[in-house]
Amino acid sequence: MPSHESHSAAPRSHRGTGPQRPPQPDDETWLSTAELAARLQIPIKTLAAWASARTGPRFARMGRYRRYRLGDVRDWEIQRLQPRGDGP
Repeated sequence: MPSHESHSAAPRSHRGTGPQRPPQPDDETWLSTAELAARLQIPIKTLAAWASARTGPRFARMGRYRRYRLGDVRDWEIQRLQPRGDGP
């Protein structure tokens, strides 16, 4: 039996006041859950858990599927970068 993804119909925003990046030409490309999991090298179930907890990248519902806009994914990735330390 196929598992259903998160049941929310509204896109979720996880934008903060973190670092910004210039827009890229392919920012409007939409990624499937499997494509994003491959990009991040994580299990698809992790993305489902993040969506449920509202801690993952912003997404939109396309029917019963989540789709992630590449620009939002890049912003989310940048927000998670750890600051560089001054020590060794």
